Amino acid sequence: MDPFIEKILSFKGNKYEATVAMCKYARLLSQKNEDLLEIPLSNHSKEKVTILSIRDVLSGKTKYILEQPGQEK
Repeated sequence: MDPFIEKILSFKGNKYEATVAMCKYARLLSQKNEDLLEIPLSNHSKEKVTILSIRDVLSGKTKYILEQPGQEK
């Protein structure tokens, strides 16, 4: 099995929260990069924003906090 899929399946936290965080982070990356579907990582490599957001959240590079109702942004 692909190590990337294994990492997704073995995630120990709340999978729903992580999924929402990944979606919001992918949207943010897309907006920051002029609505591109792929972000250039180097001269010869591009990464789709969805894959990049999944990888960053699962690896802990990007952290997320669940906002409680009534909490200021």
